[in-house]
Amino acid sequence: MKKILMSFFVAALLSACGTAHVKTEAESADILNYTKIYISKVDVHSQEPAAKTNQKLQEKMLEWEGFAMNELETNIEKSRYTLIKSIDDTSPDALSLELDIDLVYGSRAARYFGGFGAGKGSVDSVLKVVDPKTKEIKYSAVANSDLSVGAFGGDMGDVLKSNVTKLIQQYFLSPSAQ
Repeated sequence: MKKILMSFFVAALLSACGTAHVKTEAESADILNYTKIYISKVDVHSQEPAAKTNQKLQEKMLEWEGFAMNELETNIEKSRYTLIKSIDDTSPDALSLELDIDLVYGSRAARYFGGFGAGKGSVDSVLKVVDPKTKEIKYSAVANSDLSVGAFGGDMGDVLKSNVTKLIQQYFLSPSAQ
């Protein structure tokens, strides 16, 4: 029994993040009429004071924006869409894609020493696919992930990458994007 409890404790300690919970909020039936897609915005941000003043955290957020952009471009290449660099009147069958990622870093030390929810961090992301002419949202989904335990306080980068990957795949694996 002690071995089982110890194994459970070690697994929980080494667990870096909770699963990303993805929820589709809107999906328009006429989305199949579009063949082009434009990435209009990828934004990683945090309202925490440390994220606004800490150079390392700012650099990490830029790195994660690059990761998210790469994930989007890779999934677009595999989909039925053609990636375009801009939207104008000659692109009537184009969609605009926006990805917004909000981080709460929490306290890595509190997660490491306190555990059980102390110092909890989170990643909340929203993917919107919009008709740029009508401003109608053709697809919208949200993903929520928590970082509450983990080896040495866990890794926010792993949580963010898992969250973003699952959110993007939710759209690009749906029948409307294939």
